[in-house]
Amino acid sequence: KYAAVLNVYMEEPPLVSDWRKLTKTRNVVVVPFFISDGLHSYEDIPALLGIANQLSARLRSAGRHTARQANSSHAARGEIFRHNPYAIDNRSLSYAPSIGTDPGVADIIIEQAANFDAES
Repeated sequence: KYAAVLNVYMEEPPLVSDWRKLTKTRNVVVVPFFISDGLHSYEDIPALLGIANQLSARLRSAGRHTARQANSSHAARGEIFRHNPYAIDNRSLSYAPSIGTDPGVADIIIEQAANFDAES
């Protein structure tokens, strides 16, 4: 049996916040389809997934941040990606950095540009 790949969105259906209803597997991996990480991948999507508060609680319990610091500083440092997997409703949710942060994406863009120049 193969894993399912679903597309979800922040502001229109199917919504990322509905991931529990949309997925049936015990293990879920979310990879934002952005060219880089930023506000959406650090704060908005984690909140919609239900993992932002869980991370803040983990950081506070480890004595690493006060509540206010945990909510404001973990995003800038990418802490959200370092604490996988997140346990939610007896399921395991892993949250990856945006797909565009992979170094291979730059190689693909350069290759596509070179191919375009060769065809022109």
